[in-house]
Amino acid sequence: MNMAAFQQLSGLRELNGIGERVAGRLVEHFGSEDAALQAILEGDIASLSEVNGVSHTFALSLARDARGRAEGCAISDFLKTKEALDLYSRLLELIKTFAHTSHARDRMDLFYPFPASRMDLIEERRAFVADYLKIADVLSADKEFIALLLRVKKLKPVPGNLRARDRIILSGDRKILDAARERFQAFLTVQAVESFSEFVDLARGYSSVIVFDDNFLSFDLPEGLEPELFQDPSKAEFWQILPEVELAFFARNLDCVLACLNIVSTLRIAGFSFFEDLSDAELEDLKTALLKVGEDGKPVEGLDPELDRLETALKNLDPILTSTLNEANQRMNRTLEASSLTLSGQELIKLVSGGMEIKDLLAKELQRVYTGEIEALKEELSEKLDFQKQEKLMLDSLFSDEISYPLRAEQAQLQLFRQKLSMSLEKTRLSRKRELAKTLSVFRQPVEKLVKEILDFDLGFSIACFASQFRLKMPVIVPEAGIGFEAGENLFLKARYGEIDPVSYSVGKTSFSPVDMENRVVLLSGVNSGGKTSLLELLAQCVVLGHMGFPVPAMKLELGPVEEFYYFGKSKGTLDAGAFETTLKQFSVLSEASGKLVLADELESITEPGASARIIAGILEYLARSEESLGIFVSHLSELILENTETEIRVDGIEAEGLDSSLELIVNRNPIYNRVARSTPELIVERLLRKTTGKEQEFYAHLKNKFKN
Repeated sequence: MNMAAFQQLSGLRELNGIGERVAGRLVEHFGSEDAALQAILEGDIASLSEVNGVSHTFALSLARDARGRAEGCAISDFLKTKEALDLYSRLLELIKTFAHTSHARDRMDLFYPFPASRMDLIEERRAFVADYLKIADVLSADKEFIALLLRVKKLKPVPGNLRARDRIILSGDRKILDAARERFQAFLTVQAVESFSEFVDLARGYSSVIVFDDNFLSFDLPEGLEPELFQDPSKAEFWQILPEVELAFFARNLDCVLACLNIVSTLRIAGFSFFEDLSDAELEDLKTALLKVGEDGKPVEGLDPELDRLETALKNLDPILTSTLNEANQRMNRTLEASSLTLSGQELIKLVSGGMEIKDLLAKELQRVYTGEIEALKEELSEKLDFQKQEKLMLDSLFSDEISYPLRAEQAQLQLFRQKLSMSLEKTRLSRKRELAKTLSVFRQPVEKLVKEILDFDLGFSIACFASQFRLKMPVIVPEAGIGFEAGENLFLKARYGEIDPVSYSVGKTSFSPVDMENRVVLLSGVNSGGKTSLLELLAQCVVLGHMGFPVPAMKLELGPVEEFYYFGKSKGTLDAGAFETTLKQFSVLSEASGKLVLADELESITEPGASARIIAGILEYLARSEESLGIFVSHLSELILENTETEIRVDGIEAEGLDSSLELIVNRNPIYNRVARSTPELIVERLLRKTTGKEQEFYAHLKNKFKN
């Protein structure tokens, strides 16, 4: 971002299209006017488009306006005709097909051509692209790397409806309550309490109670109520109070963040230094932590033995207790059926003497069997549910000391036991959430920065992939007016047909121009369908891409400075008086001294041939006056134009060299310097002559003879 430009913009309403209402919505969405201006200057089209009433097109327009102010130039400063702007748009759409992220596609709209007078901007873009060309040479064909980039998205915020419903903050201190509400009330309940009894009543409804003062902790708390005491709410770590918020952020963006980490690793393995904020060891630590985060924002099951143990125990408590009781009752029943009462001599004496009753002996034997089965039952439950010492002790309360048959668990105690086990699970789960959130909280800002840098990386990498696919090369910038290249390929044709015939050509002062043929203004003649329009389009592509700081579709290319680019496509018919006048007005700027490039395709179609030849001759004369300007005009009126001008104009020709064995035209698509191309009609007549017989052939022979006169 250009900070100088940011400082120059004192408010949103300085930008075109922003009124009071839109400005208010932008400020509301981004939090402040400065933040909104920054988003516009940085070209954050996705975020801008989220604002109510701001479409994608309007967001792009705002970013372009701001970027133009920042850089001191605009698209219209360089692209001076509708056809030039259309060609640029077609190029941009082609480049966008190589983007892997929506961010890169949006940002490409801000990479527009710059005037030659701002060579500093062109060089800045060239340096930017050059760095990525090296990366694309290594990774543009790596399908796994491309797949990773396709997973990168703008980070999603934490859901606004996220609530920790198992947790409450309680306090009787007004200042503490205000501070707690300011930070945490959006995610959990913050409640004022005035008495200890009110504190206890509210606390019993939650598995976790948080306090920031010990006013109520000096009292004897009921069993199972264990509030957590934390420091000042304005200083408490967010991961301690609400680990779910940290975990939710990473859970919502898990796939994207993991993809970004793997992208960094891939780049480093390939030998490219990228994102030095995190070391290799930190990357691995972050990956390890992220793999513990589930899609629901909770720690992944199966990775924490203690958490898994408690979850399994609570889940299986009822079914295992039922089955174990059934087995114990069956054993006890068999034991009682098979048992017999054996009296010792002493017991027999007591029984006879009346010192003991038979029921006492029976009760004593039954107590022994009952106690044995209860102990076996508790041991079996402990083993099946994998209970630890404290949980084993809790089992004692489930079974009465008094004999009962069949064996059963006390339901009230079972419910209490279940609650204690559930609370233990929730405390353990919260503890694990905190541990994981604490680890991840350290990486929150680096991750946000990393994703942003990966999105920006895709901008450069996508451009480089485009260049790699079409084998583009960086042009050589030369000081004088000229454009020349070897083995150029029209990108639109290449994208459509694949391999095409390369073309070499030069106009003006370049090392590709033949000796004494460094003319800056030329006429391009040639056969129909010979490639004149395609060559003109290729020249335009090279100029536009070169002034964007991008590589161009030629094996070698030299490009001189151009301040304004005029491109005139082929007219679809004779213009009416108004359109004809408008077209002429566009050429009036040729009287200015600045360097211009004018490409015109069959301009003669704007009016009748005789008048067209004179008008084109006059335009070429004016264009030739400036030593900084170039002009290439495609025309079928080359000889007539030359008759109407006193300026030295070079005429180059794209010729048909004859007919092949299939009677198809053989065309040399490389213009021949300083030669008016031979007529195509003569070759077409010859083809028809050779294809026919009889009277029809006599007719074509007669026409063929006319070309000899």
